[in-house]
Parts: sequence; C-alpha cells; structure tokens
Amino acid sequence: MVRMWFRHLTGARASQVDSIVLGSQSEIVLGRAPSAAIRFDPLEDRRVGRLHARITWTDEDPISFLLADLGSRNGTFVNGRLLTAPIVLHSGDIIQLGALGPEVEVKWEGAGSSKLQLIG
Repeated sequence: MVRMWFRHLTGARASQVDSIVLGSQSEIVLGRAPSAAIRFDPLEDRRVGRLHARITWTDEDPISFLLADLGSRNGTFVNGRLLTAPIVLHSGDIIQLGALGPEVEVKWEGAGSSKLQLIG
C-alpha cells in the first residue's frame, strides 16, 4: 500500500493535509475543479487552474511518481523551478501551482524496494 500526503503550506488551505491511498486510479489531479483529487479554493486560489497539474506513477519496483503541468496559464513549479516537461518527484518536494500561487509539500510511504502492491 502506498499513501501520499499533500501538506498545504500556503494559500487558502494553508496548514491542511490531504491524504490519498493509491488504488485503482491512475492519476492524481491538482486543481480547482470539483473533480480534482487535491482541490484548491476556487475563489481564493485564483492562480490555480481548474485542472492544473497531474501526478502519475509507474508499476515498476520501486515505484516512481511523475508530475506534469496540464497546460496551465500560470505554470507549475517544483522546489522553485518551473516545469517545462514532466519530472520525477521525490518525497518532500514542494509543488507550487502558479508563480506566487499556493504551495504543497508532497510525501509518501510504502514505496520501498520490495515489490509494491497497490490497493484496488
């Protein structure tokens, strides 16, 4: 089982934490849309697109997580660097949605070197 945590550092949801157990879904979308798994305030976090960025993962051992911008107007940053292509995330990375937009720290556990079994 792999569990991911998204700790909101800034923005309307600052100090809140989202927790997701990976299961049969194939992606985690970050944005203001009601369908986003990691949802931002639609009124206060205006720099965040409705469907701003997406995290996908591999079935390899060990698992790896890829972050991609979904064509947002304001860009997606990881540890202060603008994404120009999908990148591999590391536990503890800071994702920022839009320049001066809200920041979240992403962490996970359960993605060790032994064969990973996703809950489904």
